[in-house]
Amino acid sequence: MASTYSDRLKLELMATGANANTWGTNTNNNLDVIDAFSAGYLSKSVAGSANITLTTANASDTAESSNKTIELTGALTGDIVVFIPAVESNYTFFNNTTGSQTLTIAATGHTANGVVITQGAKTTVYCDGASNYNVEIASSTDLGSQTGTLPQVSGANLTNLNASNVASGTLPDARFPATLPQVSGANLTDLAAGNVASGTLSSDRLPTVPTTKGGTGLTSIGTAGQVLTVNSGASGLEFAAAAGFGGYNLVVYNSPATYSPPADLESIKVTVIAGGGGGGGANSGNKAGNGGGGGGAIEHIPAASMPGPVSVTVGSGGNGGNGITGNGTAPNGTNGSTSSFGSFCSATGGSAGGGSAPGSDFGSPGAGGSGTGGDINMGGGRGGGGTNNERRAAGNGPFFGTGGNGGGTAIPAPPGDSGVGSGSGGGGGCRTNDSGQAGSPGGAGIDGIVIIEEYKS
Repeated sequence: MASTYSDRLKLELMATGANANTWGTNTNNNLDVIDAFSAGYLSKSVAGSANITLTTANASDTAESSNKTIELTGALTGDIVVFIPAVESNYTFFNNTTGSQTLTIAATGHTANGVVITQGAKTTVYCDGASNYNVEIASSTDLGSQTGTLPQVSGANLTNLNASNVASGTLPDARFPATLPQVSGANLTDLAAGNVASGTLSSDRLPTVPTTKGGTGLTSIGTAGQVLTVNSGASGLEFAAAAGFGGYNLVVYNSPATYSPPADLESIKVTVIAGGGGGGGANSGNKAGNGGGGGGAIEHIPAASMPGPVSVTVGSGGNGGNGITGNGTAPNGTNGSTSSFGSFCSATGGSAGGGSAPGSDFGSPGAGGSGTGGDINMGGGRGGGGTNNERRAAGNGPFFGTGGNGGGTAIPAPPGDSGVGSGSGGGGGCRTNDSGQAGSPGGAGIDGIVIIEEYKS
């Protein structure tokens, strides 16, 4: 009859009458297995990321699972499971691996019921042999791996306890020395400044004074030229470059151009004035209307709003209308044109004055232009109408100069004056009171202007 083997240690269970000539050898094999599982030691590399199953064999002291203490070595590159036989048993494992991965001990076929053992710890585990073959920690050199709750103790029998570790209770006088030694405090590392009766505290012992206590809340000083200022979130103080009036420059454009912001620009103030309208022409018997003034706009623009060059348009003043002989309809002047600074702001030109018309005392006055897009938008002055025997002033520009006067009554009739100042309208032409003489022409409107005031850092 053949031998059988025990479930746990795989010892050979020899049948009665069997192994007549090998009984001693077989018995010694069993004793070697018992010896290995009582005191055997195995060092096994488990490097890498593959799971490991400890070998087992019948009546073999060389099987890996026959050893009582097993040292696991090597560098782990992934979490692994080391499988032990799924029978009641206990082992001591030394997790001597490296790497940040976990190592689990589990019974073969029961991965979910295993237990993680800590690197560097020597841990005794046992398999309970129940239907689910749980593996549990019996003891470990790593207290962090213990899952239970330590019992509450009173410390009544402790004979060597540092007084700083006593959270409650009273220390008896016998625990204090008879005389406290005199010390200089040179080696004290945690002493409140309020307890220093004399001596000088070094600057690195001084705390950072918060803003709520009148301090800066800062731990270091800024660099040369910086000033202390409130941060953008208004939550504290910080050192920053001094900001202020670093420079001023005036740029004037009397004709179309392109404005290129300088590198150190902080912001600009731009003023645009459109061209004034021309005065109307007169016939022999009636005066003409004066031209309207060009509109204006003023805008403040931060440098950050101008990523590149900006197109500048300067409006032209309108021409005066020609005078004619007789009592017919004299030509109107022409409108002034628009001035603008890119898409930021613009102003329209003043309208032309009307020419003399038959049976009328005067030609119609030109309307003033208007500004748009600016922080301040202004309208140009409206031109005056021409009347017999009067000199009526033309409409003004927004604030530059005066419109031209209409011509007075004379033979020959004097022409209307041109505007005086950027964007001003021209004066209207005048009659002669002599049907054989021509009325005078209207005065020209004055060109607009674009003025840029640069503020630099």
